[in-house]
Amino acid sequence: MHSSSPAPDWTNTRWIAAAVLDQEMFLWVMSEDKLSSKEVLPATSEPRQALTHALREAGLASLPILACGFPAAPSAAIPAKPLELAPTLEKLANRDLALLPVLDQATPPAQLAGSLCHVAGFQTLNPRWDGVICLPGSRSHWVLSSASEVVSVQSFITGTLQQEFSHRVLGQQIRPQTAWSQSALCEAVEDIMSKPERLAARLAELEVSAIRDKTDPLEAQGRLWGYLIGAELAAARPYWLGQNLALIAHDDLAAPYEAAFAAQGLPVTRCAPEAMALAGLTAIRRNLRKEDDQN
Repeated sequence: MHSSSPAPDWTNTRWIAAAVLDQEMFLWVMSEDKLSSKEVLPATSEPRQALTHALREAGLASLPILACGFPAAPSAAIPAKPLELAPTLEKLANRDLALLPVLDQATPPAQLAGSLCHVAGFQTLNPRWDGVICLPGSRSHWVLSSASEVVSVQSFITGTLQQEFSHRVLGQQIRPQTAWSQSALCEAVEDIMSKPERLAARLAELEVSAIRDKTDPLEAQGRLWGYLIGAELAAARPYWLGQNLALIAHDDLAAPYEAAFAAQGLPVTRCAPEAMALAGLTAIRRNLRKEDDQN
């Protein structure tokens, strides 16, 4: 790792980890590798401003910040090793801010921003693991990982489609973790995986049945999740077929994916996203400190 700008003093035992992860921004105040405190803020289009305000309110002075998932961060080409990426340095209200890059793939077009620290954390805790990491969210990512390197990525907008269809058509704003029929989801997964070209037709049918026939909300949500995840699984088959599979997601998103995986007989290693993100940022900071110690 290297940068042309003066680097923060990572030998300081206290530092701040920050990550924009989908709809939230996490701030962790660290003492070496141990968590001292944390704050979770709504994600905004101006995370630097929100971060400055939060640090000022918390009375945190000139601690160096290692951040991931921030807008306008530079890009690094895939394939890449997350644990060896060089951050870009800038000043944030007289604080040293080290921005990790966005991983960028030319073909097929894909980017990993906040999810970069999830992947780094998983690779840190599973250094000899090769396989595919599934990261659901408003945009889900399938990441092929080998020898601690991101080899390739395939992305989907499954989460966004689920939310839009659920709110607009089903008139529901409910937590997917507890509000869908597993049998309906599994049947829909099988249907779409056998013929993915049915997706648009099945969604149109679901829309009519929900409005005209007042389909049971649990049934409708199960079918919706099953159709969308089934299409995602069908398209991502070259990634997961014959591979180790890991899932990094909160309960509300992990549950429908786990049900779909189980319906296909796919074993999966489930991981907590916050723990993975913090493990990744901590490992990257540890590597930066080693460089400081050697200089």
